[in-house]
Amino acid sequence: MEPIKYLGYNRRDFLKLTGMAGAVFGLAGFATKKENKIVPLSGMSDENVGLNHLIFIDKDSQVTLVNHRPEMGQGVYQSMPMLIAEELEINLKDIQVIQSGADREKYGHQQVGGSSSVRKSWTPSRQLGAAARMMLVQAAAEQWAVPVGQCSVQNGVIRNNSSGAELKYGEVVEKAATYKVPTDIKLKSKGDFKVLGKSLPRLDAGLKTNGKAVFSLDMEVEGMVYATMLRSPTFVGKIESFNKEEVAALPGVLNVLKIETPVFSFKRQAVAIVAENYPAALKAKKALKVKWNNEGVKLWSEKEVIDKFQSSSEVSGVVLESEGDMANLEQGASQMEATYYCPYQAHACMEPMNAIVQVDGDSCTFWGGVQSPNWIKSTLANYLSIPEKNVEMNISFLGGGFGRKAFTDFALEAASISKEMKRPIKLIWTREDDISQGPFRPAALYKMSAYFNKKNEVTGLKNKLITQDMGHQWPGANKEEVTQWIFEGANKNYGFSNFELEAVPMEFPIPVMWWRSVYASTNGFAHESFIDELASALKKDPIAYRKTLLKNKKRESAVLDQIKKMSGWNNKKQGTGLGVAMVESFGSICAQAVQVSKNNKGSITIEKVYVAMDCGMTVNPDIIGQQVEGSIVMGLTAAIKSKISFEQGMAVEKNFDKFKMLRIHESPEVQLHIMDNEEAPGGVGEPALPPIAPALTNAIFDLTGKRIRTLPFDLNEI
Repeated sequence: MEPIKYLGYNRRDFLKLTGMAGAVFGLAGFATKKENKIVPLSGMSDENVGLNHLIFIDKDSQVTLVNHRPEMGQGVYQSMPMLIAEELEINLKDIQVIQSGADREKYGHQQVGGSSSVRKSWTPSRQLGAAARMMLVQAAAEQWAVPVGQCSVQNGVIRNNSSGAELKYGEVVEKAATYKVPTDIKLKSKGDFKVLGKSLPRLDAGLKTNGKAVFSLDMEVEGMVYATMLRSPTFVGKIESFNKEEVAALPGVLNVLKIETPVFSFKRQAVAIVAENYPAALKAKKALKVKWNNEGVKLWSEKEVIDKFQSSSEVSGVVLESEGDMANLEQGASQMEATYYCPYQAHACMEPMNAIVQVDGDSCTFWGGVQSPNWIKSTLANYLSIPEKNVEMNISFLGGGFGRKAFTDFALEAASISKEMKRPIKLIWTREDDISQGPFRPAALYKMSAYFNKKNEVTGLKNKLITQDMGHQWPGANKEEVTQWIFEGANKNYGFSNFELEAVPMEFPIPVMWWRSVYASTNGFAHESFIDELASALKKDPIAYRKTLLKNKKRESAVLDQIKKMSGWNNKKQGTGLGVAMVESFGSICAQAVQVSKNNKGSITIEKVYVAMDCGMTVNPDIIGQQVEGSIVMGLTAAIKSKISFEQGMAVEKNFDKFKMLRIHESPEVQLHIMDNEEAPGGVGEPALPPIAPALTNAIFDLTGKRIRTLPFDLNEI
């Protein structure tokens, strides 16, 4: 196999592209491998002809595909080109890929989050590839003076089936680009796929192992200086005073500034230190002494937070969904209840928040890794009161995102400092900033209730969720309404004749934000734990009981059948426990079985995780496997290792000494089965996270008889 071609830059070349040469990385230009010259992505170059905004071909038939979504490890640098390559009839080894900037008009939805990239691009990207292929074939057919139907395509070569003549794409691309884009497009069926559904090597793997991958922290531009910040440890504290003159006199320090930027509906105050280099900025930060004023702000401690959640479980909330007649059931039926609690969580991306921003009059240029390029772009424009077209976005690889890098706060901070300093600013959050400042995954408490008739049959189920509604944090939010997807992952396909989802929104001065699988990460734990408790109370097998509840749900039942088969459910190894959970989220169905045992010290060992995933038609099974494994590691970390707690309004955990992460030697073996069907693609990056905690705690119950209803817990103290 020939080596895959990459469009990679060393640091010097990258500086030329993004700084000294004034070129835009991705959207406005890229370097050809032959001449290292800037080529605009307008499709008008003599060497690179654009058939649309994602596909460019030069005269030598070199195909360049634009990845229009940010790559944070989830595989879009591979999956987006695969969608195009399938219908364009080219081999991935023959292409090079570049990253786009932000442009709603060209690229539409560019945010990566909600496991939406493939789901939203499955049809549009394939249509662009098919349309480009049709235009190229039409150009060849006209050159040969034969009907289009007499031509076939393979690996970027068009063949005249009558004469045997062949033309490469590069030989007809200029003529093809003059045609109108066809609208009557027929896409391939699954049986004809040559690229999609194949475990092809990732196009970014080489870049990330040979050092050519450009992450946000790698980016540099001419004339930039560094900044770090000391923010209020209570999120909403105000600055009374700080030792500006003393810190400003330290070596390498250029300025010490008071900064105020919006975070949701409040203004976050901070002191920014600008220095010639990052070590100087950090050293100066240690010398900074700020007097904070928290007057009028309640400073919550952990026990008060939990007490507030528990007391709020007795308050009536907003009923989002209701089937049957729950009110009469509550009056006359016997009842079983259980309460579950999940704490706040930090995102803890391995690459903390950072960005370079240059504000120059009525224009702004951004360099960095973000999940939502257009949101950052519009937010910067609004904050600076400049036209959105004057904001230029240069997007790098992200060293993790998990929802955190979709937010705008760090970009606004860098812009605020740059506006004051009148030069490009590289702002870097420390690990302590990253873990303790949020926004966090919201904590959640669940009051689960089941109702029984005289035959001891479950006649109703109620799920009452107490949590912060992320949507209530924004200025002018209607707090009478509740975010509709707040119950993502609470399985509504179980056929209870009486069923109710009720939410009690909480208010705390603690910023919360999307976290991998968002509310499903906690909904799945409570809901699937309680279903298991019901099965136990009814003396029914947990998988069999779930199947009776699913009734005619064929896809869900098939996933459970698969997890039963692969885990050896009916023939479990002696001395082990098996637990199951199934969560539907982001368009996919994921069931997991966890196998546990007790070691010779009496603590629990997680031996293996079995996963059956139905995510519809697939792009690359290897990437699905990577995302499943990553989700399980992150879900286990939240289940048995980490949490964010508070004391006097401040996060207690500030670094990995207290915010523990799952280590390699603690990570279990994962066996994955991807269901084969022709359903529409579902999400992949998040759906494997919600089932892991309940599958684990259900397995521990199977082994020990002990129910775990609060996360995180210690495997050594069961």
